[in-house]
Amino acid sequence: MKNLFSLSTVMRNDWELLTETRSNVKIMKIKKGDIKYKFDWKVSKNANGGYLMGMQIKPTKNEEIKKRKM
Repeated sequence: MKNLFSLSTVMRNDWELLTETRSNVKIMKIKKGDIKYKFDWKVSKNANGGYLMGMQIKPTKNEEIKKRKM
């Protein structure tokens, strides 16, 4: 399953937008309180030098149990 994530909506809702560089690789992070998400997969790059970032989200055990029952 794939979902789109709007950073402008995140910022309007008081999340912090952070960047980090590890071994010449940029990582984008968002944070609100104790909740943090890290976008560390560069999915694609466009001609203007921008790129689409992604992250892997693993389902919780409850979500896995529901999925098996379907």
